[in-house]
Amino acid sequence: MDRLVVLASVLIFVAFLLFGQSVYWSLATRREAESKDLSRRLGTVADRAGNPLFRLGQRGPQDGIAARLDALLRQAGVEYDLRTLYMRMAIAGGLGIMAGLAIMRSPIGAVLVIFAYVPVAIVSAQAEERARKVNEQLPDGLDLIARSLQAGHGISEAMRVVAEEGALPLAQEFGRVYEEHNLGRDFRECLQNLTRRNPESFDLQIFVSSVLLQRDTGGNLVEILQSISNTIRQRYVFQGKVAALTSEAKFTAWILGGLPFVVGGIILWSSPDYLVPLFSDGLGKVMLLYCFVSFSFGVFVMRDLSKVDV
Repeated sequence: MDRLVVLASVLIFVAFLLFGQSVYWSLATRREAESKDLSRRLGTVADRAGNPLFRLGQRGPQDGIAARLDALLRQAGVEYDLRTLYMRMAIAGGLGIMAGLAIMRSPIGAVLVIFAYVPVAIVSAQAEERARKVNEQLPDGLDLIARSLQAGHGISEAMRVVAEEGALPLAQEFGRVYEEHNLGRDFRECLQNLTRRNPESFDLQIFVSSVLLQRDTGGNLVEILQSISNTIRQRYVFQGKVAALTSEAKFTAWILGGLPFVVGGIILWSSPDYLVPLFSDGLGKVMLLYCFVSFSFGVFVMRDLSKVDV
């Protein structure tokens, strides 16, 4: 018992230390954000892989855990960098260990270090939400570009119009392309950077490929953009039909997923002593932990299986 108290005290101290360090790094890097962003647009930014934190787990220039996390941060459009994400993961993992030790009063509670994945899951959700918004806003953005081209503007100026009159985050992405090109970077490279920042947006990749192909071979870019815009809208109509057809199955999954918690709550309310062995007995704690891990794994598996690619 004394060892657990000492261990919990040490973990609390480390958690507060890491939290303070993350706050300091966030404040220190915020002042460098504008200069780094300008250097990135000009193509003069230093290789991020030179950071030892970035090299953590890296196996190649485009591979490795750190490279994937760094790309995920760019996709999510968050303001903090990879170091801050590492700090948040460390804090979440430390808090998970402390919670596990406090609840289970056993070293097996350290398995809740998996809570370190929570910050990554949050960033991943933000990246998915941002990619969804980009795809939804892209048809209107393409229509605005087409109208600007018909008015006599160039493709770069048309993107500036989208940046000024469009909605976020698409306006931010097109505005970045315009700024990079306006600062002297080749337009082809600007568009390629656009696809690198949004690898999950297949429609955006089609747009970039069409623009680059038209610049090389010629053609009516206005008709091409209008055709892409109509295709995207038709796909969203089809996705709406698929969502309507699968809504009943999803609602059933929500009911089945929440049923264990509802039943457990009813039992705790009606017969509190019935579930006491799960929290007091060693075997009960192991069974409870197994149920939690297997339930979480099942949720992730069913979530992937329920996705329909259209």
